[in-house]
Amino acid sequence: MSVAAAIILRRKQLVRRFAEEGALSSDKAISLAKVGMRRSWIFKQMVSRGVFVAVGDDRYCMNEQAAEEFLEAQQRRVLVGTLILFVVFVIVLLASALR
Repeated sequence: MSVAAAIILRRKQLVRRFAEEGALSSDKAISLAKVGMRRSWIFKQMVSRGVFVAVGDDRYCMNEQAAEEFLEAQQRRVLVGTLILFVVFVIVLLASALR
């Protein structure tokens, strides 16, 4: 598995775990330990984008709308990257066939 794929899976896993725990509001905030996670750079990035909101006492809740937007943007980036690689592949293939 590529590093990019592992990052994507970890992001989705974080969102899923918070949703499963019902940590969707400040009164239901949880610690990372409760979901078996640690404060990684992936988590910090998601906090900076508003997906997870610090409530205090090292507890967080998830902003569902921000999480959805974040994961959709991630999906768009993957799609665009894949399309770019495909176009480059086709260009190289056509260039080699014309020689």
